Amino acid sequence: MLANSQNLYLKIKEMSLKKIVIGVGIVGVAGYFFLEYKVKKIIEQFEFVKIYPVAFKKLDAKWNDGKPFVTFNLDFKLVNPTSENFSAQILAVTLKRILFYDKKNILLGSANVNVSAVTIKANSSIVIPNVPVKLDLQSAITNILSVVNTNNFNSNDIRMEAIVSILGTEHKIS
Repeated sequence: MLANSQNLYLKIKEMSLKKIVIGVGIVGVAGYFFLEYKVKKIIEQFEFVKIYPVAFKKLDAKWNDGKPFVTFNLDFKLVNPTSENFSAQILAVTLKRILFYDKKNILLGSANVNVSAVTIKANSSIVIPNVPVKLDLQSAITNILSVVNTNNFNSNDIRMEAIVSILGTEHKIS
């Protein structure tokens, strides 16, 4: 009789463990698909966010590893022109860098932003202050000489691209 009750106890324990494992598996799969949906939504929303430089500070020229470069701080304005609030409150979403390209798609430099949990209300903007920017001096001089020779500078000639890290995977957003 004691052996039968122990066998029954083990069967019940085994069934409970199976249910727990199955339940955890279902919750894990559902959580994965929910997170994937949220990530896609954030990327879609970020496509509409515009990035503009608004303040230029602390210009400096340096020489490192045989290459001259210029450093300065920029305040960036992130504009949400849509009627939906933009929210990247998930901790796994970080605006990592902003890359600067000329009209020939040559990389001019980059800004390390590293800002997470960005929220921008519908039809409004936020400012990220004092973002350090590093530009390759040779590329910058080449572009300045090109502008001087043509007397035609348009701010649209400089293209900015945001690098957003979502769950450790980097995405480029133009």
